[in-house]
Amino acid sequence: MRCRSILVCLLLLSCLPLAGCMKKLRVDPVPEPDLQSFELGAKIRAISIQKLTQKSRRGEVTTTVAYDTFCVPQKVGASDGVRYDLRDDELLEVFNDEATNNGFRVTGNPRTLFDDPGRSRAELWIGGNISELRRNICFPLADWGNPLPSKGEANMVVDWEVYSTVDRQVVLRRTTTGYGKLDSAMDGGSAEVLRITFAHAARGLLADEEFRKLVAMPDGSAYMTPQLTQGQEAARPMLADVRVQVAGPDTPRVPLDSVRNSAVLVQVGGGHGSGFVITGDGYMLTNYHVVEEAERVRVRFQNGASVVVRVVARDQRRDVALLKADMEGLRPLYLQLTDVATGDEVFPVGAPGDEFFQGSISRGIASGYRMYTQGRLLQSDAYIFGGNSGGPVVDKNGHLVGLSVSTGLSNSGEDMDVTNIIPIADALKKLGIPTTP
Repeated sequence: MRCRSILVCLLLLSCLPLAGCMKKLRVDPVPEPDLQSFELGAKIRAISIQKLTQKSRRGEVTTTVAYDTFCVPQKVGASDGVRYDLRDDELLEVFNDEATNNGFRVTGNPRTLFDDPGRSRAELWIGGNISELRRNICFPLADWGNPLPSKGEANMVVDWEVYSTVDRQVVLRRTTTGYGKLDSAMDGGSAEVLRITFAHAARGLLADEEFRKLVAMPDGSAYMTPQLTQGQEAARPMLADVRVQVAGPDTPRVPLDSVRNSAVLVQVGGGHGSGFVITGDGYMLTNYHVVEEAERVRVRFQNGASVVVRVVARDQRRDVALLKADMEGLRPLYLQLTDVATGDEVFPVGAPGDEFFQGSISRGIASGYRMYTQGRLLQSDAYIFGGNSGGPVVDKNGHLVGLSVSTGLSNSGEDMDVTNIIPIADALKKLGIPTTP
């Protein structure tokens, strides 16, 4: 048979060494998901992609590769059935970029060189496994001595899981498909095809109706006290149903071991802080920076019991937040509203460093009150550490005088032996909690 053109002859010749040209994998376009904007005023829960893996069926052909102008496949790649951890892969950055660009609140930055504590603050953790991958990759200039530029197209199937750090369980499973195509060869084109395809699959999850219901909190889900400019005061709505026990001259002394039963561990994402019970029907206090904008968090009592609670009020500037558990019969602390005298002993209670140390008690001396931009703080040399935040600080009678909030830092950024405590009277006033019947 006579060749009609040089191109046809070249194509036939390119197939001869392969004893029949290989076929490209079937790669089908996928419709773009309908990704809508969130409603104005919606509160968005923080999300973080925590894990990404790739595992296909053993022996499944995943890739064809061509090294000529006509992109005729000459090699194939197949899955070995092993699960590969892509935790450090740039695909995590692709997910974060897609989520951020579409109005999601993303915590954690995979671009950081060190562990980012922001990843543990998310209320919803995202995990995905690339269970199917079909790629046709071509290096059209390889036979001309330039092996770098590549192009191609791909399909990808990603099986997603969404884990609630509050409920401590997987709350949603979804499977999405992505498609990507690069028509013009470029250096690193094969990797770019993979990024485009994964981004498409990620948008499929971000557009999923059930996923968006998990992420978007209803407007007005928690009362937030208004932020005032310096020197400005305004009437706050009183939370009349929060009825605290104020310590008086005849209030009995509470042993420190019993104080621990009124302290709680506050679990948020993969991190934790501390808090304490102020009413028998389930109201508790902690720091704002422990819960931030979370609608729900989990608290654990000294006996190991845990329950999901709502964040019902918060004030960022004063760094206080009010929690509510649907429970009765709790042990509230007596609140000492008068200032602590300089030189008196104070006792912080909390979980310094690790959840294992829940209920730890330290001791220090009150060294006086200082005025800062966010308000008054009581200073002490009592030792606290990360995890104590929001925990109770009691006097020698076991009566609550404030909340642990921070340690002092030197000009070089090192911890000093100074603990800052929010006076309980100031915290209650800022949240609008009455202290008289």
